[in-house]
Amino acid sequence: MKSFPTLYLISIAISVSASDPYIIDTHTHFKGEEQIRRQIERGQKKDPKNTLTQVITPNNYRELANRLNIGATLVVEAIEHPDIDLNTWVFEQAEKSDLLCGYVARENLSDPKFRERYETWKATGYLNGFRFRREELNGYLQDDLARENIAQLAKDGMVVDLLIKLEQHPAALQLAKDYPELKIVLNHCYGARMEDGKISDDWKASVTETSKHPNIHMKISSILNFAGVSDSAPRDLEHYREILDHCYNSFGEDRIIFGTNWGVCTHWGSVDDVVRIVEEFLRPKGADILRKAMRDNAIRVYGISPEKIRS
Repeated sequence: MKSFPTLYLISIAISVSASDPYIIDTHTHFKGEEQIRRQIERGQKKDPKNTLTQVITPNNYRELANRLNIGATLVVEAIEHPDIDLNTWVFEQAEKSDLLCGYVARENLSDPKFRERYETWKATGYLNGFRFRREELNGYLQDDLARENIAQLAKDGMVVDLLIKLEQHPAALQLAKDYPELKIVLNHCYGARMEDGKISDDWKASVTETSKHPNIHMKISSILNFAGVSDSAPRDLEHYREILDHCYNSFGEDRIIFGTNWGVCTHWGSVDDVVRIVEEFLRPKGADILRKAMRDNAIRVYGISPEKIRS
């Protein structure tokens, strides 16, 4: 594995060597041809502006990874719930591409066959955890089999990513309390959304409350859609500072993790701006904190093997 980038600190400015891919992007969405075919069969229309209806492979990601100093990425939930068998496609991509260091998969923890599939996915060496969506979380917490499976995930050091709204906030707290050894990552700054350039007090209170649980981490990802606009989000750090400040001040330097949410983030603007805004926010805090948020915390929390990070 290549060493971390040389960071030069002059006053509060840090520049990163353009030749060193130091970032681990913990949130990208890739999809294969079969996944898209099944989506269309179920009635979803292919939209050139919607990357979730397009075939996206590691080869599509390579140029921007090289451009933005991204050394590796975790793919997150590349399939729909009816297509659990297509998790195999993602693991095949990971085996073939030096860009993929792991996968936060899609599964059904209430399925009696989950444990068999789980052991198969885990044996690939590229499984880092699973993502629970909004309504699933409540369902799992009320299902005995799902709860047994969550306990196994905690025992195995797997991560649960949460894509939830504030309505599911009590369930997130229950998950953290019931499984204190389970590593939990809140996606996209806990679904932050601005109205008239402001973030709600309810969101602030929920972030503060979740941060009191040491097994919960905050993923700073998909920055541009926080603006609450349909497209062409603001590109300046100051527009997002209130959100980033609150996440950082609540969770601290060891529990924030960077991700782009590529290619979904491109619905609101450029992935380059997503990376730039977060780096600009972190740079004044020093080289060590920049490296933690953009790389080290991801390795530790997701259990990413150094051998899976390209040099």
